[in-house]
Amino acid sequence: MSPSMPRGHGTEPIATRTLMRDFAAGIGLSVVVFLLLVLFPVSGIMATVIVPVPSLISTYRWGGPLGYLMPGGSAVVGGTLALLLKAPQSLVYFLELLLLGTLLGSGMRKGLSLTRTVANAVVKVCAVGALVFWWMHGRAEGGLWSHLEEQLRTLMASVWSQTAPEGAQTTDLTVPWQAWIAVLARLFPGVAVATTVIGAWLTLSVARRMLLLRGIPMPPWPEWFLWSAPEGLVWAVIAAGFLLLVSSFSLKVLGANVVIALGAVYLLQGVAIAAYYFRRWRVPRLVQALSYTLIFFQQFVGLAVALMGFFDTWIDFRRLKKKADFLPSP
Repeated sequence: MSPSMPRGHGTEPIATRTLMRDFAAGIGLSVVVFLLLVLFPVSGIMATVIVPVPSLISTYRWGGPLGYLMPGGSAVVGGTLALLLKAPQSLVYFLELLLLGTLLGSGMRKGLSLTRTVANAVVKVCAVGALVFWWMHGRAEGGLWSHLEEQLRTLMASVWSQTAPEGAQTTDLTVPWQAWIAVLARLFPGVAVATTVIGAWLTLSVARRMLLLRGIPMPPWPEWFLWSAPEGLVWAVIAAGFLLLVSSFSLKVLGANVVIALGAVYLLQGVAIAAYYFRRWRVPRLVQALSYTLIFFQQFVGLAVALMGFFDTWIDFRRLKKKADFLPSP
């Protein structure tokens, strides 16, 4: 471990009472947000950002095995409640979020760069998620994709029944979308990777503030508003774009998934560009908060910001001298 890495607060012994209080608070926060996810599925966005934070901080501060007590304890308590509430699918998502926080904290403790920390965590979480999803649904009647399509149809019917005007029929909405169900189901991998990338980034943002409030230093990363994606990644997007032009449906789907997944990376680069100019122009915090809300929740604004991040590879909107996002080994 690097000498600059935290061991408690500096190198002094960790008080048992403080340690137990921190563990109880972290486990409580993760489990409470998990319960909100089970009872109110719309809170899934908040869960994606908040649940991994205690595990991240615990792993970063104390490493293994002590730091793993936080995600382990959260998994035991959350798993027990999920069995009582009969919510196994929500439990799987909860466990993946705990794993995400643990991997992010581990990457930070090892002194990896920001890019490598996020990439390592996202790849491993998505790999585990894919295996679990295949294990749970791969043997469903009609095959994996047919099962996923049926779930989408059920979801659309449920949403329509709750929001449709009185007297409207479910088929009024679902019939026009039937032709798109197969495509939407096959875009699920790209969407899953994209949401994990954005969730990991937002989790790090929240954890950073909490660590600094506690006086615990972050890794020696450059300022986040100076971050850029690896330059070579742009060619993967271009290659995926060409796949969208071929006649093969399978290749089109592959290209679309890659574009969606990497689009999240360039969305974050666009956000970094926006943050750079917010800081440079001293934009009020309220205006910044409204702008970030539009970026993440208004699709056309988000698309424009992602394109800005993509073309930053050549235009260099921040007029920065390109440097590799790399931290030398201690």
